[in-house]
Amino acid sequence: YPISDLYKIMPFNPMQEYDVREIIARLVDNSEFIEYKKDFGQTLVCGYAHIGGYPVGIIANQKVHIKRKGKPPEFGGVIYTESAEKAARFIMDCNQNTITLLFIHDVNGFMVGREAEQSGIIKAGAKMVNAVSNSVVPKISLIIGGSYGAGNYAMCGKAYDPNFIYSWPTSKYAVMGGAQAANTLLD
Repeated sequence: YPISDLYKIMPFNPMQEYDVREIIARLVDNSEFIEYKKDFGQTLVCGYAHIGGYPVGIIANQKVHIKRKGKPPEFGGVIYTESAEKAARFIMDCNQNTITLLFIHDVNGFMVGREAEQSGIIKAGAKMVNAVSNSVVPKISLIIGGSYGAGNYAMCGKAYDPNFIYSWPTSKYAVMGGAQAANTLLD
């Protein structure tokens, strides 16, 4: 797919949905991406590809809202328990096979609330952060949307010393988004 399509795919409105697989298809060699556990933890997309002939493992936030029968909806850009578990296992696999990691950020953070805590989000999130912090392969971060809070850490933010951090002109990087901060102060 032509890389020029990125202008049409990536929305300027941070609330708008898009499929991160479409972004990945424009960044990797021959648009070839082998997805890891596609039907598990769908708010994070993980998989193998090549960029410039070099193998990479990609961890990217999915911005499409996930609706499954009999389960509550999952919001794009939020890391849920299944997603964190999938990413932790994928990161460990890439380390075992010495494959460079590329993190593509558009993350609001981890899911919060009683249901999330009962599902084990704290344990799963700790596994993901632990996998990132103990990673020995080169790590590259690409911020294409927002990168906020603990989600920023889990997606290899600056605190985890990635080898490179790239940012799209429209991206935002902070502890908390402006609207979130205003609502928090108001509450």
